[in-house]
Amino acid sequence: MRIIEGLNRKDVCGIPVLVPMGENIADFSKIVSLNDTSLFLWKEMEKGDFTAESLVSSLTAEYDVDSSTALADVETFISKLRKEGLIAD
Repeated sequence: MRIIEGLNRKDVCGIPVLVPMGENIADFSKIVSLNDTSLFLWKEMEKGDFTAESLVSSLTAEYDVDSSTALADVETFISKLRKEGLIAD
């Protein structure tokens, strides 16, 4: 998987958000806010192609979480990103 082109990660009032950009205009109807864990995962995804398994590995290395919980969280996050059209296979 990979992040689609045209997304900018910004801080708005101290809250990390994803802002889709196109034709030099931000689409404010598609802004996605990130909590600490999803920000961590997003930064991992920004490194390049990723899989659910690679994100689970990063998550378990960074946080005190077991693999099954991490996998459930990663799959939920990926599902939400897919729904918003922010990642591609």
